Amino acid sequence: MKRLLVLAIFGVLGGCSSATVTDMGTAKPIHYECDAGRNFDITFNNDDALLTLAKEEYLLKNAVTASGMRYVSSELIEDSGTAVEFLGKGYEATLELGPVVFNNCVVVK
Repeated sequence: MKRLLVLAIFGVLGGCSSATVTDMGTAKPIHYECDAGRNFDITFNNDDALLTLAKEEYLLKNAVTASGMRYVSSELIEDSGTAVEFLGKGYEATLELGPVVFNNCVVVK
């Protein structure tokens, strides 16, 4: 299913594809707050992660990384031809949505 992700809140407009949501079981979402007032939730379950942004959701798969964690979408963002990528270590993370990057993200309880 293809939808247009409006990132007007962030001052950027970009088209994205949303992934089919899978059952995340009893896993609880982790809330991150980033620079420029950006934020997102991510729920981890085995090798999957469900990324929730405003009104869009993406299913990410665990990917190889030297340290920390890395999850990548299997679908590409329409306008940029790049994947959604979550990179985290400890309580810090970076989220890349094509040309839009959420920097200095930290877990907020």
